[in-house]
Amino acid sequence: DLADRRSTPQQHIDGILMLLTFLSVGEADWKAGREYTDRGLELAPLSPEHIAPRALLEYETGESAPGQVYLDRLLDVRRRAWSQAGRAAGTTSVAIARIARITGDPDLLEVAEAAAEELLSNRSVTPYDAMLAKAGLSLVAVQKGDQSTAEEHYAYLLWQRGTITMAGPVDHLLGPLSQTMGDLGQAAAHFGEALAFCRKAGYRPELAWSCCDYADMLLDRKGDGDRAKAMSLWDESLAISTELGMPPLMKRVTERLERAQAGPVRAPAYPDSLTQREVEVLRAVASGKSNPQVAEELFISLNTVARHLTNIFGKTGTVNRAEASVYASQHGLLESPRNLV
Repeated sequence: DLADRRSTPQQHIDGILMLLTFLSVGEADWKAGREYTDRGLELAPLSPEHIAPRALLEYETGESAPGQVYLDRLLDVRRRAWSQAGRAAGTTSVAIARIARITGDPDLLEVAEAAAEELLSNRSVTPYDAMLAKAGLSLVAVQKGDQSTAEEHYAYLLWQRGTITMAGPVDHLLGPLSQTMGDLGQAAAHFGEALAFCRKAGYRPELAWSCCDYADMLLDRKGDGDRAKAMSLWDESLAISTELGMPPLMKRVTERLERAQAGPVRAPAYPDSLTQREVEVLRAVASGKSNPQVAEELFISLNTVARHLTNIFGKTGTVNRAEASVYASQHGLLESPRNLV
């Protein structure tokens, strides 16, 4: 237990606990994240580097009351020591900007912006701390819809694509920045990279947020197939956030799905009450794709693929993939999508 080794400098213990918190939260181990921040706060009760991630964790999991307690403590520490040095200011900026996104509180954006600007004004700022500050400012720019600032931060963060910070995968930052800049094709490319990064690393909370943001962008773009793909991404985001216990994101996605489904839609009439998504899964299965391949093609989880197959078998009276494929061929479902949403 590093925290009990008196020979270990506190700054090293702090760093280890911060890393463990980051990894735990990234993998949705909320219990471990709380335990590590508790240990960090026992050693340094006023350390923004432990308070900030704990506040964000509580808001992320829908615990707004304790989240507010930690946020108030973070803001109080910031008022007492307005000029925070190094990583503490960067961590504060990112955490508060992310909390602002969850709560919708625009006043928090000013605090996040001030912390980041102070850090960047320090001539001795390290490259990593500068990137944290830029990440915080990127989150602020996106929420404010500030195109010129988004362009500035995009150019800075582009060279860090394929990496991750406390603000999430850098490509997940580059996606919304590109969208704010008005380059939706570029945004789609970055969102795709963010999804691939999160799937490979197992960062499911970030994957859920990336799916939601990607879907938002697609609905904004309104290209051929964008609406159907957006619905799939929202479905996946909702499934993940529900499984992991992320009520704020669940609420966000549910509202988007309800609005999208309430709009004027010309849904194709499929036999045996098959839905559009079930037909898409059936087509993929009939083409010989495995469940993982179907999941990748349609941007849905393996559990969602399995659920759709169960529904398909039940509705069509088939018992396996081969019979379902024959059914699809007999009913003309292997043709190009007919007026898909």
